[in-house]
Amino acid sequence: MRDPGRPVWATRPVWASGLAAALVVGCAVAWLQYADRAAGLRSTWPAVHLNDDRVGPQIEWITTWGTWAGALYVAAVCLLAGKGGPWWVRLRGATAAAAVTATLYATYGSWLLKENEESKIDVAEKAFRWGIACIGPSAGLITAGAVAVAVGRGGARISFRGRVALTAGAVTGALFLAGVRTFQSLEEAHQSLDKVYWIALTTGVPLAALLTGFLVHRMVARALEPVEAIRRELADITSRSLHRRVPVPPTADVIADLARTTNATLDRVEEAATRQREFTADAAHELRSPLAALRAQLESALRHPEAVEDWREVVTEAAADVVRLQRLADDLLLLASHGSVPPVREPVDLSALAEDLVREHQHLPEAAELRVRCEAPDPAVLPGNPTHLDRLLRNLLANACRHARSEVTVSVRTSATELTLAVRDDGPGIPPADRARVFARFTRLDASRTRANGGAGLGLPIARDLAAAHGGTLTIEDRPAPGASLVARFPSGDQPARRSP
Repeated sequence: MRDPGRPVWATRPVWASGLAAALVVGCAVAWLQYADRAAGLRSTWPAVHLNDDRVGPQIEWITTWGTWAGALYVAAVCLLAGKGGPWWVRLRGATAAAAVTATLYATYGSWLLKENEESKIDVAEKAFRWGIACIGPSAGLITAGAVAVAVGRGGARISFRGRVALTAGAVTGALFLAGVRTFQSLEEAHQSLDKVYWIALTTGVPLAALLTGFLVHRMVARALEPVEAIRRELADITSRSLHRRVPVPPTADVIADLARTTNATLDRVEEAATRQREFTADAAHELRSPLAALRAQLESALRHPEAVEDWREVVTEAAADVVRLQRLADDLLLLASHGSVPPVREPVDLSALAEDLVREHQHLPEAAELRVRCEAPDPAVLPGNPTHLDRLLRNLLANACRHARSEVTVSVRTSATELTLAVRDDGPGIPPADRARVFARFTRLDASRTRANGGAGLGLPIARDLAAAHGGTLTIEDRPAPGASLVARFPSGDQPARRSP
């Protein structure tokens, strides 16, 4: 499965160079097999077996010119496969592919020369079997791994995982190679291997483990320096410095992704803090005006009681102002808390809720001169918070009654995919240019849609937030007749049977 963080062009050089390296080995051993067959039948005389050099010239060519030809071929395939990516990244991958291929090819060639000196009669057969079964696949995997480390995710530098893997692999390989060469030299010199074995077991292995651990530790420490820089910057960021961002390293690995994700989170935090400051300022302004009016009204009545003709009227007006302040405080509290309160989910019939609220609004003073009706023939059960859904519909009804001329209609419809709640009035309507603005908090339109008893501009924003909390949307749609049409849509599940009339 492809790494989702790696671009498409960066994956092609990996598998292409691996296949090319395996193909080079396959072609070499196939050529040796062909040359061995072309040399004719083998002699039945044992003395001839030992001196019959059937594929010696081909092995010499493979070890010398073949090494460079194979490396250039794999590098060219890697370059072409990376078409579409940065040239320096493609060059880096091609260089790694060529270096690894040349090293492996030279090693295999040396092995062939050694085998040909000892067993000329069947070296081609051995090379073919080992090449197809082991050498070819291992060459492909090692070359592909080297290219993957070099290319990384297409960034300008090798990724963190790539650097750790490269360091651990290089150190382990070098130590293993040194051990193999040491045992080979001792075997050739006919020295005792038992003493060397115990020295290597008691001293060499611990030293090799310590050296590998030390080098990997240093590499990981250097690779994690960007993480430390991110930590230091985050520790210095406060509520007064939310504009600051953490440094993004020039690599295309998980650390760079962490830095970009952190900066994106800081962007959202700064945006939320800005909205909170604006909301606080708007709320203070909305509360200051009615409080100042109420205070002035009461202080005037107390300072000049002789000018007050009807104290009952003064108290009634003050109580009305207190009710408006209470509603505003309730709206502010809902806006501030409904996102943090654990959601309540239980079946709520929107049709029954709409009928109850329409019946209630028909007897309210603000709807005394209006015809408020409900069209909800079918049950529309929605899993949700009954209090919040009641508040949503109350806000929409209050907004419609405030601006309607003669009629308000609430309709609830169901389908296989969604529930639709629509509240329409025959008032002046909402111009298309203002339809996005009315959902902003504390927004009021011009006098044509505002009455003396108008709200604070929080009803529609609260209704939209409550609809979104239930997985739905609240939009303003066009209608052929004059007036406004606010439509809330919710995802629908299985609905009960149709009501009986």
